[in-house]
Amino acid sequence: MSYSGTVGTTVIDVQTLIDHGARRAGKLAEELTNEQVQSAKESLFYLLSNMANRGIQYWCIEKEVYGLNVDKYIYDLPIGTVDVLNANYRTVTRLTTDPSSSSGTAAYAFDGDTDTVCTLTSNTGYIAINLGTSQGQYVGTVGILPGVSGSVTATIEWSNDNITWSTLYNIGQVAWVDNTWQYYEIINGQTAQYYRLKQSAGVNMVVRELVFGTMPMAIPLARMNRDDYTNLPNRNFTSNRPLQYWFDRTIPQPSMYLWPVPSDPFPQIELWRHRQIMDVGDLNGELEIPQRWYLAIQNMLAHQMAMEIPGVAGDRISYLEIQAEKTWNMAEQEERDKSPIYFAPNISVYTR
Repeated sequence: MSYSGTVGTTVIDVQTLIDHGARRAGKLAEELTNEQVQSAKESLFYLLSNMANRGIQYWCIEKEVYGLNVDKYIYDLPIGTVDVLNANYRTVTRLTTDPSSSSGTAAYAFDGDTDTVCTLTSNTGYIAINLGTSQGQYVGTVGILPGVSGSVTATIEWSNDNITWSTLYNIGQVAWVDNTWQYYEIINGQTAQYYRLKQSAGVNMVVRELVFGTMPMAIPLARMNRDDYTNLPNRNFTSNRPLQYWFDRTIPQPSMYLWPVPSDPFPQIELWRHRQIMDVGDLNGELEIPQRWYLAIQNMLAHQMAMEIPGVAGDRISYLEIQAEKTWNMAEQEERDKSPIYFAPNISVYTR
């Protein structure tokens, strides 16, 4: 007996789902009009959007890191954020040894003063640190506080001899906003003596602060609801670190409100957010769903199509509804964290 030897390589695109949906509704795929195809595509979008109302899709959990700004307590989260699952106040040990740059004053990018800047005179320059011979360290976080707004193309690189440089993280082309942190998490890091931020295109880099961070320390933030936050008598109270947050689910872009208002610009907020599934794209595109969900999505789409296609018998629609709910419940029950559950009282109000 011969097996394929592959897993997850079968491509099921949007058109294929719609074709199967038509056949399950008792119609030939070729009989669908352009209007019915578009309607099926929209139904698919509704199904995927509604999944966020029925639980957490674990493949749609993303980690985000936000740098803090002094006296700023509202931080916008990406469009499509459904909820904040966990949020931490985080600090890193900052490496600042022996800074250098292709131009400008490198020390200004590491002096802890956000008002001083290292200004490069070329858009192919760099800002670097040298940790010393046999003093290499692992960098897991890099933060950049720009001193200019504009498009910048850059990479984060490492070296052990200051001659041969390798890419640690490819930032690519990004839009810098003056005095707004950009943090990058290094997944597969490297212990090295030299690290640098290297530019290859765009506006000349102007950097207020550059953080090469190691040994992160995280403290969980307590979550508040709207009443908790609005009833605070001193919402503008400042402190070195925030203790609580309120997640405001406004549209189109939700926000996170921190309390107390941060007064230190160097820590970060580390959070895990649940986001919507990506939009339905072209008919020849794939959906952002794992293989274990395909049958459930297919049956739900077939039921939706059967309710809109003229002439589909009522008993077939009822049968498709039963099959849709059956396979959906199976997929939904599998979509869970199988780790042990521990219950503990929330005593944050007594420990903050």
